[in-house]
Amino acid sequence: MTQNQTASAMAAESVECVIIGSGFGGSVAALRLAEAGHQVVVLERGGRVSRDQFQADLDALWNPKRNAYGFHDIRARGQHIIPWVGAAVGGGSHVYAGTLKRRESFADFPTAIAATDMTPFYDRAEAMLGGAPFPDWAPYSGVRATQLMYQVGAKLKAAHPDMVEDFGPVHLGISFAPKDGSAKPGDEFVNEHGCKQRYFDPREQSILGGDIDAKNSLDRNYLFRAEHAKRPIEIRAMCEADRIAVLPDGRYQIEYLKHVPATGWAGFKQRWLFGRAAAPVTSTICAKRLIIAAGSIGSSELLLRNRETHKSLPLSAHVGTQYTTNGDYLTLIVPFRGLFLSWGAFIAMLVCLGLKQWYGVGIAAALYFIGLWISQPPFDPDVGTTNSDNIRWKGHRGQPQGAYLESGRYPTPGRMLGAIVISALTGKFRPRRYRSLAKVSKLLRAVVPPFGALARTYPIPLLSMGKDDARGTFHLDERGRAFIKYDIAANTAFYQHLAKLGKLVGKAANAYWLPDIIHKVLGRLEVPHNQGGVPMGNSPADGVVDHAGRVFGMKNLMVLDGAIIPQSIGPNPALTIAAVAERAMDIVTAQLATGADIVADDATEPA
Repeated sequence: MTQNQTASAMAAESVECVIIGSGFGGSVAALRLAEAGHQVVVLERGGRVSRDQFQADLDALWNPKRNAYGFHDIRARGQHIIPWVGAAVGGGSHVYAGTLKRRESFADFPTAIAATDMTPFYDRAEAMLGGAPFPDWAPYSGVRATQLMYQVGAKLKAAHPDMVEDFGPVHLGISFAPKDGSAKPGDEFVNEHGCKQRYFDPREQSILGGDIDAKNSLDRNYLFRAEHAKRPIEIRAMCEADRIAVLPDGRYQIEYLKHVPATGWAGFKQRWLFGRAAAPVTSTICAKRLIIAAGSIGSSELLLRNRETHKSLPLSAHVGTQYTTNGDYLTLIVPFRGLFLSWGAFIAMLVCLGLKQWYGVGIAAALYFIGLWISQPPFDPDVGTTNSDNIRWKGHRGQPQGAYLESGRYPTPGRMLGAIVISALTGKFRPRRYRSLAKVSKLLRAVVPPFGALARTYPIPLLSMGKDDARGTFHLDERGRAFIKYDIAANTAFYQHLAKLGKLVGKAANAYWLPDIIHKVLGRLEVPHNQGGVPMGNSPADGVVDHAGRVFGMKNLMVLDGAIIPQSIGPNPALTIAAVAERAMDIVTAQLATGADIVADDATEPA
């Protein structure tokens, strides 16, 4: 460290604990440290998310160079991987589906975890996140796509008991109106942590904002409680960590970039024309203890940049290894019965119109509506939670919890366009307006061809995942940005297994099955369940951190997020990441209570 840097560090603000990132690991750490009486500052690159601030347009994306600071960060990272990560106070809890599942075995994790019963930590995390099964009472029981998948699961369990391990509703971190009718979907309430929320309304499409208040995101439980603890934490939103250095006295100096969104004409020009956002303001903070919790992508990139570009952290060669997608894969099924008649009649109607054959137009129109009458009602893909059901299968090598198929939801094109127009004209999007859009849409379906046939043709996504085989590594490009080299060919057998399962689901649903076209044609995968990059291990020989996220060979430095997961979890990983963090913080707060530093088990002499 130079003399100027030392002087700067002496003048910089100094606190006890800094946490970089506010996702499932960082939020757990923030609350448990605050409860133990420690001073905590959380640096989060994104902003606060609320119903008023939500935009149903491209401003929902994270792209600071274009003055866009939305909480969806979806950018290609290398040839094969397009990670989907969160950028907001609450991290990935705003972009995940709310699905809470448990891993039953930790035999392929460090031995200390394999020997530990994870059940109490799962229980604690699920209670904090308000986990509950998707309801079986109205109006939730009326979601047709969910009911279809329950029926499919029952059929497949009976037909293939050797392959299907379980099926039915999933536990979700989403607040549902009570069964006794004491409150209605959409009503406001105060949750057990003291934070205001709303009960989920299945008519308010979740991806466009319906679950902004209903989802039990981390800013409504862990972070909310931490901000109201006896020693409250401080959350600095729009602050992105960049450079980390170890000071002579053992503290960590963190340089971070403060994003300042432009408004008015300047903001419009930067976002939509040819302007570029102003450079963020650089600030510095020092901390005795540092926890990096920026997610698999963010933590791996930050540590690699400080090891290789800034050369300010003497980190293990294992940083950037063991990246996994958790087997994420997307296929589709198209429920289809009677629609050949409707679509054929619609084409005939257009031909007869062109030829001015009015009797033919009338006959074709009659056949069109007959086709709608004999077909199934629509399985609206924009009704209900993003995920509500699943079928659990054995893996391609027969391993338990080897594969999951869940039906997904998405906004239909017409309603999505309407939502974007409302957002663009008013600057705000109210989820309840989606109900009006739905009423208009249903009217058009009923009376105007071909909207009725089109509504019955919307596919149902099958969100697949599991214990796969491929692994990747992180590297830095010339801009210091991480990209991923991923051995996608190693997953060939796994993807073939998922395709086989998808075809079984399609057959049981009386539907057509469609493969992942983007993967087939472009070899790319959109990945919401990124894991690895800073793997835990039994010692410095096989990992960067120990079983509690403590960095080998470094004092008071931790990584606590999906980056430390050493293997594909199999089921949706959010609850496991939170449970692993709960376990780690039990260990670390006990360590701190003795006056000791945070030091890894089986570590080399700390630096």
